[in-house]
Amino acid sequence: MDLANIDLQAFAEQGIEVRLQHPSTGEYLLDGDDNQVTITVLGKDSELWQNTAKRVNAKNAARYKDRKIPPSALENALYEILAECTIEWSKSIEYNGEVLPCNKENALMLYEKRNWIAEQLIEEAADRSAYFLG
Repeated sequence: MDLANIDLQAFAEQGIEVRLQHPSTGEYLLDGDDNQVTITVLGKDSELWQNTAKRVNAKNAARYKDRKIPPSALENALYEILAECTIEWSKSIEYNGEVLPCNKENALMLYEKRNWIAEQLIEEAADRSAYFLG
């Protein structure tokens, strides 16, 4: 078995389309046209994910030095990584009645205000088997 053929980074760079599920019922979310609401993120083995994680972790290490990093800072770090690695989402994603263009600022806002979305994305981005299914 040639291990060079298992290039997780290459697969993670393609992104993983995550179908959002209602946090209580588990039903897939649909837009007004009955299309599934999706967000595509890079996998955790992608170069951007890895570089962003290093940058955010270094920032937290410098800020908190010898103190324990609080859970809220770790949570915010994940939101920042996810926002940076969000590459596309359904045209129907809206918040407070406003359709949101897919960009880092909107992604960060969405993940901070609706952390259940971030949880679903993190779970999928960390699942290496999902890379091979896309």
